[in-house]
This record gives sequence, structure tokens and C-alpha cells, in this order.
Amino acid sequence: MADMKRDYVERRKGPDIVIKAVWWIVGIGWLLITAALFFTDQAMPARTTFFDRLFDVSVRDYWDTNLLRYVFYVFFINFCACIVGFMLNMMRQKRKTDKISKSILVLTTINLIGILWYFLR
Repeated sequence: MADMKRDYVERRKGPDIVIKAVWWIVGIGWLLITAALFFTDQAMPARTTFFDRLFDVSVRDYWDTNLLRYVFYVFFINFCACIVGFMLNMMRQKRKTDKISKSILVLTTINLIGILWYFLR
């Protein structure tokens, strides 16, 4: 009886649609984080340079609230997508080799910090 082994045939050929969806969510999430950082950089008050002082050029010394609103929207949409990606990732924890995407956790944390920063600034 001990000699009778079940021959297990691996029928899966690779990652299924759920895992591919998580990969896409992670990729798009990092692109959205990059866009949010770009918008934040553009919304920051301008720094006064030597030439600005020399030619008496006035520079913007306040945050651009319209751009910051876009940053908030990007963070919020990205946060929602990361939550969905995390739920999809949790659905696929049946095999020994399945792992939780660390990138989803990092993205979720960055987005949550960005949303809190927007409300607390």
C-alpha cells in the first residue's frame, strides 16, 4: 500500500487570468504613482533662483490646489485598484507556491500615505 503513489499531472501551463490581472494592476499602479509624483512636483511652490532675483521676476509661492486635487484623485483611484488587486491575490492562495505580491502592499501603503498627506496638509 505504501508503494501506491498517486501520479499527479500538472495541468497548469502558467499563471492564470487572475494572477495576470494582479500583475497588470501592479504595473499600472506604479505608473499612476509616477504620475502623482510628477503632478506633486508641478504643484509645489517654485523656488526663487538668482536670475529671478536679478531680473525681479515674481514666482509662485503657494501650492497649486487644482493640481493637488488631481494628485488626490490619482492616489484614490490607485488605492482602490490596489485593494481590488490585493483581494484577487488573496483568492489565489491555494497552492504552496502562491505568494502575496509585496508590490501591491507597498503601493497600497504609498497611496494611503498620499491620501492622508492630502487631507492633513
